[in-house]
Amino acid sequence: MSVLFALLAPAAFMADVAPPPAADLQAAKEIIAQETELGRAMIRHDVAALQRIVGDEWLCQGATGISTKAGFISDVATGKLTVRTFTLHDVHVRVFGDVAYLMAADDEQSAYAGSDNSGTYNWLDVWMKRDGRWVSVATQITRAVPKS
Repeated sequence: MSVLFALLAPAAFMADVAPPPAADLQAAKEIIAQETELGRAMIRHDVAALQRIVGDEWLCQGATGISTKAGFISDVATGKLTVRTFTLHDVHVRVFGDVAYLMAADDEQSAYAGSDNSGTYNWLDVWMKRDGRWVSVATQITRAVPKS
């Protein structure tokens, strides 16, 4: 429910701005559900779920460069990327018809190629609606720097 409040709260403070249409709220719920399932799929090494959620053209830009869907799926399937916990927070969704973005952060316990990668990450996912379901087509991820 706090995610929906985050989506609606800004509109309450802007008298000339209408709240998002109900269709956008429904789309936001669907996208958040997909994003949550993506985190669970990484934890379970569920390649079938990842194949369904991530579009074939998906690219991810991170600290080490650009990754493809094939590389991501391979890393999860082989255990090169392991995620033990994934807690989504600070979620913001904006919907533009059949395209949307989800900006969020997650706290995770993870490792890549045997090195601990645990921490907080800020990221932006671009989603497209295809054949009645939302698919992730691009991601940008940045490790959060702890505030001093």
